[in-house]
Amino acid sequence: MMLMELRHTVQSLEIDLDSMRNLKASLENSLREVEGHYALQMEQLNRILLHLESELAQTWAEGQRQAQEYEALLNIKVKLEAEIASCLLEYGEDFNLGDALDSSNSMQTIQKTTTCQIVNGKVVSETNDTKVLRH
Repeated sequence: MMLMELRHTVQSLEIDLDSMRNLKASLENSLREVEGHYALQMEQLNRILLHLESELAQTWAEGQRQAQEYEALLNIKVKLEAEIASCLLEYGEDFNLGDALDSSNSMQTIQKTTTCQIVNGKVVSETNDTKVLRH
């Protein structure tokens, strides 16, 4: 009887072993499917990441370009303000920025005359005269 019990136990253990082997194979297949699924997702995420990095680089470059353009415009503004201030000092009341900007106003000519007195090839005196002529 003991031999029968041992055979029964061996048979039961063989069935358990087969069951475990089948479970292992099933789990390995599931693992391969999950790994494949995640590898595909990683590829998609990497493509998205590369696209976003490219967009970020383009946006950064555009920001740099706009900053340079702003700096150039700011420099022009400062130079124009200095020139306007210089004209206001030089021409006094004859210079009116509103007249200069008014498109309906007639033409305006600024006449500058510089007179130099030269003795022995050297300038000994210099006079400047400026007139604003309106047409």
